[in-house]
Amino acid sequence: MAEDELLETLEETVEEERRKGGRRDGTDRRKGKPSNYAGPERRSQRDRRVMPDRRRVGDRRSGRDRRHALRRQEDLESFQKRVEEGELTLEEIEFVRAIDRYKRKFDRPFPTWSEILAIVKELGYTRDSVS
Repeated sequence: MAEDELLETLEETVEEERRKGGRRDGTDRRKGKPSNYAGPERRSQRDRRVMPDRRRVGDRRSGRDRRHALRRQEDLESFQKRVEEGELTLEEIEFVRAIDRYKRKFDRPFPTWSEILAIVKELGYTRDSVS
């Protein structure tokens, strides 16, 4: 019960702080009195949070998405080249495609070893079949 009371007290305190507002309301939050700062106003007239983000203008993609798409295209081209040149066996191609399907389905660019093991087992491999 003591933990429940402590949680309730913390939640009430957080709610009170949120209701009081931010630091920009001109009061000293610790004392509840008006701030005694007499220096020049250092904030600019425009609020940067309201300004449009230059990175999202037009149909340009953000840097991460664009790099990800380029990397994915390079990987696909490299894979296709290796398949055409006969560098990969059918088992290797099946494995690479299974990993790629998993990554797309679960949006996981880097699956863990446990996830890879599950994919391999899903393909039908067992410890006995490898020997």
